[in-house]
Amino acid sequence: MHLTSALARPLGLLLVSAIGARAASLHYDSRIPINQRSAQEVISQLNLIPNEEKGYYVQTFEDADSVTRASSNGTRSASTAIYYLLEGAAGSSYWHRVDAVEVWHYYAGAPLTLSLSNNDGKPSINKVLGPDVFNNEQPQVVIPKGTWQSALSSGKWTLVGTTVAPGFVPDGVELAPPNWKPDGA
Repeated sequence: MHLTSALARPLGLLLVSAIGARAASLHYDSRIPINQRSAQEVISQLNLIPNEEKGYYVQTFEDADSVTRASSNGTRSASTAIYYLLEGAAGSSYWHRVDAVEVWHYYAGAPLTLSLSNNDGKPSINKVLGPDVFNNEQPQVVIPKGTWQSALSSGKWTLVGTTVAPGFVPDGVELAPPNWKPDGA
């Protein structure tokens, strides 16, 4: 009897551990991946708000360090970052340009096509932001300051981030009229 209970205790702990591990893995397996969520669920979870360029955004970072703005006597944050979600049904975002370098980062959802132009009569260049580097997608795209840009999700929605350096300021963006296209686009 003493031998049986001595074996039963470790066997019981092993069984409880196995059941606990299985339950934990079942819980993990039952999670809904972000790519299976709706745009509204992602918008709500990240507290995104409407963006004037189309889509939704929220600022997630503003550098405490500041730099002097070349275009004025003021200063601005050294860098800022946002989440940005664009739904495919919304169509392309409005053409716009920023007075600073903007780095786009892919996070989730469908690939996103970025159309870029210098408005110089040459055709726009398209870069595809996405996870499949073996299919001409890039997880990161750098857009030089002053470059006209427009984004289009190739699916239901795309979640990206952008980092702007020096930091984004409202008077540092130029938004084109809704049906405007750059020369050559």
